[in-house]
Amino acid sequence: MESKKRVLGKNISAVLKAATVAVFGTILHQSFLFDQFPIGSVLSLGLVLLVALQIRTASGFKSPNLVFAFVVLGLLFLFSQSFWQDKMIPANQAGFIWSYGAAVLAFAVAMWPRISSKQWRGDSRPS
Repeated sequence: MESKKRVLGKNISAVLKAATVAVFGTILHQSFLFDQFPIGSVLSLGLVLLVALQIRTASGFKSPNLVFAFVVLGLLFLFSQSFWQDKMIPANQAGFIWSYGAAVLAFAVAMWPRISSKQWRGDSRPS
């Protein structure tokens, strides 16, 4: 069983990683390569996937991944609102890909079942 300090530390780390990913992804998601290829959305969603997978492999439980997913979702919601007369995530194709794609990827990694190394190798014979 993990100690409470370690669990709290991993959850705080997940919050900081989620904030960083959400800010960088929001800044980058509108970038296009040659005015046609959405390189910003691809890189932003790749960053979400890689960080979520890193959190999943570094912890033996799901709570840091759920914290990561909910913080990303909450920040994306805040960034898409027009509190100060300007939206950071506009309602265009790149904005929808970034906001919905990031939430789906973060929650998919959090909810994916953990597969042991024995199951990967096919050694899961009933005892």
